[in-house]
Amino acid sequence: MHNLQKVSQQTFWQILGKTVTAFSTFIILGIVARKYGPEGTGIFTLALTYLAIFYLLSDFGFNAHVLKQKEMNWQKLLGTRILWSGVLIIIAVGTLPFWPFAGDEFSKSVLIGSLAILASGIFITCNLIFQSKLRYDLSVLASSVGTLIGLGVFIYLSFQNLPIPYLFLGHVLGWIFIAGLAFFLVKIASSPSAPRNDEQTIFPIYDIRYTKTLFKDSWLIAGTLFLNVVYFRADSFMISIFRGNTEVGIYNIAYSIFQTALVLPTFIMNAYYPMLLKSFKDVRLIGLGLLILAGLGILLTYLLSPFFVGLLTGGGFNGSVESLTILSLGFPAFFPSSLLMWIMVSKGKYKSMFAIYLIGLIANISLNFMFIPTYSFIAASWITVISEYLILTLQVVSLRK
Repeated sequence: MHNLQKVSQQTFWQILGKTVTAFSTFIILGIVARKYGPEGTGIFTLALTYLAIFYLLSDFGFNAHVLKQKEMNWQKLLGTRILWSGVLIIIAVGTLPFWPFAGDEFSKSVLIGSLAILASGIFITCNLIFQSKLRYDLSVLASSVGTLIGLGVFIYLSFQNLPIPYLFLGHVLGWIFIAGLAFFLVKIASSPSAPRNDEQTIFPIYDIRYTKTLFKDSWLIAGTLFLNVVYFRADSFMISIFRGNTEVGIYNIAYSIFQTALVLPTFIMNAYYPMLLKSFKDVRLIGLGLLILAGLGILLTYLLSPFFVGLLTGGGFNGSVESLTILSLGFPAFFPSSLLMWIMVSKGKYKSMFAIYLIGLIANISLNFMFIPTYSFIAASWITVISEYLILTLQVVSLRK
């Protein structure tokens, strides 16, 4: 019961932080939808989706792996992640000419927004300390302040009627403030025995041997997370190629609302994972809670999706309501799947995880190639749901073995 109380407390802080970021995200999407229409919304959200892949890659599964070790070597991890984030910025920008969906405005948006990859990497590294110390209140403080600053800058830029790429200046500045404040708050979360005034305790150390070992030990986790996000969001890029950015905008409005609900199991597992490494005794109760939340999610989406989409966009995005309703049917798969994935991480079943998500990716992309050209975002919505039930089934089979 004490563990569940801790999980609830840390989940509450993360939900509070997500409330702030969701509030900011919806204001931004609402402004973009009203001022730039479905096509502009498609370009804007597609660039955010592209950048989000590199935010995930900046994690590379390092936190989950390092958290299992007795000595975390946080400074060396920070040095590794700064170097890795720099490499990712080069890849994100350097590969733009080779992507068929990368138009002029999209490429300029990514060029400006790519600077946030480094800030995101620093914030993720700070979150290792916050997670290990169960101090998500500090993580939420950093993310909320930075998000609100970024929102203010975005609102100012949007009312100057600037082109879409320049709106990403607000996105970048917000991430810079998030990373800077989180870096400062790491001192507060550090153990009392650490020397408080020694600035060297939080500055990065660049150790090539440590970096090589970390990549070697973490690549399967990273590969799994990468496959997860690619199969999860490849549909947006396919819709852009086969159907155009207008339909991307319609789909991504629905997906943005859907994705907001998906953070709930993520937050629960962020809080529960350190305890899961010690004991599995509350697994069934956590799983039951996730299933109950999934059922409530379907009901609320069915009842409120027309209201939320209309409030967010002001009209002209009717297809988003149907897409969101379909996507919500995947909640009973997405919610417990998050728990099972971290059980597999705790058991060191990295190869099985990688194989499962590789199968999911192949199935997802194959189906999208077959059906998106004809059925667009409706097909993408159904395929997202089907793919996650496939992942859940494979996870259950793997864990039973």
